[in-house]
Amino acid sequence: MKSRSPGVTLIVQARVLLVGATLLWGLSFPLMRGLELAQRDHAPHVPDSTLAGADVAMRFGLAALLLLPFYGRGLLNVTRREWSQAGGLALFSGIGLYLQTLGLAWTDASIAAFLTQLYTLIVPLIVALRDRRFPGPRVIVACLLVLIGVALLSPGILAHFFPGPGEIVIMVSTVFLAAQIVWVERPAFAENRSGLVTLVMFLALTAMFTFAYAAGGGTKHDLVQLFGTPALAILSLLLVLLCTLFNFFIMNAWQRYATATEAGLIYCLEPVIAAILCSFLPGWLSRLTGISYANETLTWTLFIGGFLIVSAAVLVATQPRE
Repeated sequence: MKSRSPGVTLIVQARVLLVGATLLWGLSFPLMRGLELAQRDHAPHVPDSTLAGADVAMRFGLAALLLLPFYGRGLLNVTRREWSQAGGLALFSGIGLYLQTLGLAWTDASIAAFLTQLYTLIVPLIVALRDRRFPGPRVIVACLLVLIGVALLSPGILAHFFPGPGEIVIMVSTVFLAAQIVWVERPAFAENRSGLVTLVMFLALTAMFTFAYAAGGGTKHDLVQLFGTPALAILSLLLVLLCTLFNFFIMNAWQRYATATEAGLIYCLEPVIAAILCSFLPGWLSRLTGISYANETLTWTLFIGGFLIVSAAVLVATQPRE
């Protein structure tokens, strides 16, 4: 049976909320960078992979605790399809986040930002293969605008035309992040309780990265050093409230009213927002934590690249649904 298409109002609301979620995801880049620099000062002996496991486990663990009072009772009667959706989201996002973190240790952040946006091509390809229908001209133009725009945001990409280990790992991570976007949209999950699915997803990710932290040699004493000061606690709480809890809740609840292709292109606003925030937020974070984190410079290539990406998002977000 063919599912009924969502109304125009729901589609517009979904696109607006996904843009809002993307703004918050852009904020996560300078916040996460500031947190990691401060943690490195307090616990220089903790390996990068172990530190990443601690940060991700903290983010999703606290987010799960905040959702428990609202959706915890539903854990007693999770349906098979809700388990399936939450498990798939945890698997794809968990592997994608881990590989992305690993790749960032081996290549420049600007290169990683460019390669991550390859999901703008991967998502329409997955959807086209699934639906056996070629993407429309508006989507194709938007994909090209995003690739050109992000290339302008990442001028060092030409020096990495032949990918090394870091670039390869980032590209593999992008496949999993694209799969996560498509997994949310599956029609079989249309009746799932999005809040409960988000809670189960958070719990699964917490378990995955807690195990990764312990397997990497992390200890309870290390956790005190990584999160035990007021500044570290403030940054951690901001990451949970602004860049984890609401983002994934909006994604899981509202992306179903947009297509995966639309969502993937809207999410490409993330590097633009991150670049703008990085022009002034690092200085504030430096004063808060006592670290040396310099503001980044806004350049003409940033403005042109950002304009192209925003144009692509507007092009897709304003297209009429068939």
